Amino acid sequence: MRSRRPPRLRHDFRKPRPLSPASAQPQQSGRGVTAPKWSESTTEKVLLIAILLLAAGLRFYALDGTSLWSDEGNTWALMPRSFGEIAAAAAADIHPPGYYWLLKIWTSLLGTDASALRSLSAIAGLCLVYVVYRIGRFGGVGPLGSGVKARLPNVGGFALLAALLAAVNPFQLYYSQEARMYMLLTLESALLFWALLAIMDAQRSGRGYRLAGVGFVLSAVAGLWTHYSFPALLLAAALTYLVFWFQRRPIDGPRSNVDLLRFGALNLVALFVYLPWFPTAVDRVLNWPKGGQRLPLLDLVATVFSTLLFGPLRQLPDPLWLWLAAAVLLPLLGLIALRRRFIWMTLLLWLLTPLVLMAGLGLFSDAFLKFLLVASPAWCLLAAAAPWMLPGRVLWGQGLIVATALLLALTTLPAYYADPTARDNYAGVAAYVAAVGDPAADLVLLNAPGQQEVWRYYDPGLPILALPRERSARSPGDDGRTGRRAARPWTRLCALLATDEADPETLVEGWLDQHAFKGLESWQGNLRFVVYGMNNDLACSPLESPIEFGGQIALTETCRASQSIAAGDLFLTTLRWQALADLEQRYKVSLQLLDARNQVIAQRDSEPAGGSAPTDGWQTGDEIDDNHGVVIPPGTPPGDYRWVVVLYDAQSGERLRTPVGDFAELGSLKVLPMQRALPLDLLPIQKRLMRPLGAVTLVGYDAYKQGMGHAPETPIAPGDVAHFTFYWQAPDPLPADWPTDLTFQIQVGDQQLTAPLAGGAFPTGAWRPGELVRGEFDLRFDGDPRRPLLRMGIQEYRLDALPGP
Repeated sequence: MRSRRPPRLRHDFRKPRPLSPASAQPQQSGRGVTAPKWSESTTEKVLLIAILLLAAGLRFYALDGTSLWSDEGNTWALMPRSFGEIAAAAAADIHPPGYYWLLKIWTSLLGTDASALRSLSAIAGLCLVYVVYRIGRFGGVGPLGSGVKARLPNVGGFALLAALLAAVNPFQLYYSQEARMYMLLTLESALLFWALLAIMDAQRSGRGYRLAGVGFVLSAVAGLWTHYSFPALLLAAALTYLVFWFQRRPIDGPRSNVDLLRFGALNLVALFVYLPWFPTAVDRVLNWPKGGQRLPLLDLVATVFSTLLFGPLRQLPDPLWLWLAAAVLLPLLGLIALRRRFIWMTLLLWLLTPLVLMAGLGLFSDAFLKFLLVASPAWCLLAAAAPWMLPGRVLWGQGLIVATALLLALTTLPAYYADPTARDNYAGVAAYVAAVGDPAADLVLLNAPGQQEVWRYYDPGLPILALPRERSARSPGDDGRTGRRAARPWTRLCALLATDEADPETLVEGWLDQHAFKGLESWQGNLRFVVYGMNNDLACSPLESPIEFGGQIALTETCRASQSIAAGDLFLTTLRWQALADLEQRYKVSLQLLDARNQVIAQRDSEPAGGSAPTDGWQTGDEIDDNHGVVIPPGTPPGDYRWVVVLYDAQSGERLRTPVGDFAELGSLKVLPMQRALPLDLLPIQKRLMRPLGAVTLVGYDAYKQGMGHAPETPIAPGDVAHFTFYWQAPDPLPADWPTDLTFQIQVGDQQLTAPLAGGAFPTGAWRPGELVRGEFDLRFDGDPRRPLLRMGIQEYRLDALPGP
């Protein structure tokens, strides 16, 4: 006789009805529980596709918009090598070869330009969004001991919200556009915990989990071959499983030792596949590079959650504390909401593991904060669970988080995409060197390991001097040969100085300050680009009568290279000082180029000899040669200018008096028009705009208290004079009706100024097509809190608020 198929258990979510004690008992089937099937609705699928399309757009947009940096240059340099050579190089590095092997296969199909190199991470970031959604589907599974897979209401909304948070998360987006292994590692960690949840869910319901077991092993193997921190995540997964195994109740199916042994076998298989690399891994971990730091608790919390929310983005929304409060509170509320759910222990340990690892090893520095990326999916899932703390208003809470996530994206991502210094801007530096450099007379100086590879990617064709890893105190080289080569009669040294960890004793910069003339200095991400001039042909002139400063220091002689110079070039001068007394105070030298209106056009402030000869060590009779290189700002109108020098207290800013006031005249200088156009990315402009305004483009502007160009954040109080520098660019080609002299108006409170764009010194009729021209202007600040207003014809633009007290 044929047995009848048991009736299918159905749930009616529209109107919950009380169950009788008999009907409340779950239907047993073998070892587990027969649970209702729960599938996504069509609307949910459409929303998921929309989220994935958004994630893809954000990750592939401007994929090569920022420069490769040194670590990515190392990735690029490995791609032409064989698999064996990549493994040998990785054995001497701090990463296993797995990512490089996979990327080599990838680039063999797509090429090795920046977009192709980064596209693998972009794909991994997109897949991560989908995996976060799939993990979110476990959010409604009931707790152990419930006996059924009862689901929380709107579990689909929870999974979609978690996916949306991952899609727009700046931290994940940043590393989805970087040719390094960290986004792949994060995807592998998410796949590991997805497989873990599937295994645990299958065991409690008595289903097979062969596919989940294979997924667990593959993700574990891939993670181990990708990064040396992955064993910590395996340990977190094992701890999660043990808690699950010990907490199982008979209603969840009998707790079987076979299940425990099977899970242990999965881990052993993964470790067995990793065994050939295990000795190398131990050696590399024991020799892990130092450089991290430990933070006080409050600073640590702020650093962790700021990173989880914004990643390494440089331009953050204001007020920052509101965003940090949300970044902390949302996952905490999510943990409370999920505390009796199947998923909560997995997410908690997933989130805490990298935090504990970094705190234990003291790795909280900029170089190691990327290790928090593997915790980012857990943060997104916990934050998405926070609305469940609002019974009856879950949809309202989810809508609020959606709005907050989109607001976060709108306030941070446009600035990230437009910022050429979001990563170390080697591309911009190479473009600058290509524009101004002379292969026969100029030298590029690299001071950190790994810079050579990325510089070869952008190579502008100038000679390179790469400093060795080990350096002695007598020169930036290990045996003096580097110093001798750098001291050859070069005209210009272009130094690419990496972060302090590359040269903690500043041996390179100290040598350059003593032997060269520091000029242009520009931060390009964490890369400091400095142009030094070399003393090849300076004409020295002793002063007829030494100029005394405060009766303590005398200027006895000046040396200079020429009487004229083109805008954008480096002016070299040496000031020879003599100590008239034993000095205990530290003074700074300010060298300033003034126009006919006494506006400061160019300025360099430094302690003598680039800081290597501070005045508090001077003894009576000491003579000090003080080298200065001053960049004549690009866009400076051609004409005659005069040099002055000032000595002032480094602490108080008080100037030392001279016989004619508080400065000394050093003569005149003729500035010629720019000879070559320079990349605008490298120009030190406070606020970059590239905004059309009337017939010209407003490239950007500087705004600070008069005389405080070296400290632009100095507060401007009512009654102070605010100084503005505007950078204009002419159209190319010039229109037929190009005016002879354009004017503009700036309004600060009730104060107004109408003037020619370059202050009258260089009328627009003399501008060349595409030429960059700057204008300097002063206006008294009356304390009005309104932002300054710029007008040109009928067009207006409001500047940022002036720095207030």
